[in-house]
Amino acid sequence: MATKTTKRVGETATTVSVGIRIDPKVKFALDIMGREQKRSLTAVIEWAIGNAISQQKAPGSDDTFAALIDKVWSTDEPTRLANMAFYMPSVLTYDELRLWETVTLTEYFWTFPDAPTIPEYFNMSIFRSNWDCLKVHVERYKNLPSIKPYDPYDEDNIVF
Repeated sequence: MATKTTKRVGETATTVSVGIRIDPKVKFALDIMGREQKRSLTAVIEWAIGNAISQQKAPGSDDTFAALIDKVWSTDEPTRLANMAFYMPSVLTYDELRLWETVTLTEYFWTFPDAPTIPEYFNMSIFRSNWDCLKVHVERYKNLPSIKPYDPYDEDNIVF
């Protein structure tokens, strides 16, 4: 059976569906909380997760996860990666770390050669405008034993 959506072409979702497995007793507790709070099961789960995020201290920081996520979150992928690298480097995946290590070794992304790798010396606009080419570069050289710095003037790095 086909379903009709209210989204127009080109619109993106503001929420994401996630499938989870939970213990029957926890599900029962969530249902009862929903009745008590006059909320749907989804709203109770979102509320509970939001509370957990706002109360959980981030490792190595006095901030809560909520405060850290506010610093890091962006709908723009390159901005989000840079923010994660600056504020939550321990959570980077291998692929994200490989990208970021390429960035840290590439003087082109920093305000001057050998600049400290801190947000104040990072040129976000140059990073964002080179994002697609940088990803191609990292993918091309992923099997090298060491990181190859990105050269924006190398013809092999130009994406058409």
